[in-house]
Amino acid sequence: MKKIVIATLPLKGNLEKRHYPVDGNALIEVEQPIYFAVNPAVAHGLKKEDDVKVILLETKGGENAGTENAKKFIDELNDFNKAGASISKALFPSSFDESKTNFQNMFKTLIGELEHGAEIYCDLTFGPKPLAFLVFSVLRFAEKFYECRVGNIVYSKVEFKNQKIVEGSERIYDITPLYLLDTFTNTIQPSSAENAVRAVDALFED
Repeated sequence: MKKIVIATLPLKGNLEKRHYPVDGNALIEVEQPIYFAVNPAVAHGLKKEDDVKVILLETKGGENAGTENAKKFIDELNDFNKAGASISKALFPSSFDESKTNFQNMFKTLIGELEHGAEIYCDLTFGPKPLAFLVFSVLRFAEKFYECRVGNIVYSKVEFKNQKIVEGSERIYDITPLYLLDTFTNTIQPSSAENAVRAVDALFED
């Protein structure tokens, strides 16, 4: 099966491995420290015949550490790749420019990397905040026109206080339900706003 991984890279170098407990999907949690939250998610259920294409989004700025962090990403994914699946990567650098033109170019670049029927995973931890909105749009495009399926969309966080990590603040969030919520909003056709609210209430019932 074709799998596509889209991940934003940190601007800085000297990235450290951390242990991240998972909030929302225990299947993607691992006990050892990791660099990138998406790698265990991709590796879960990976088969030898799978073909994994990794798309790494490097934002140029600061230390320009994209090459270093891209290597850490691929090395870590290969460590998790016990099945021996094929892994390739593409590194796409862009300037720290949140202009309309920049995001249009990035959107066209990303949809140019899509393949029909692929399963897509995303890590939105790093990079400028608008990248998350851009990637969500790419996923919607992929589902609608390339018959792709969304696997996991993850985000890892850690809190700092006085330039030190707050103990126990590390966490991986599986934010795939947030993307699916957007899908739900775009597909329901209630007869009124009140019925739409009731549909949301029904969706959120335990």
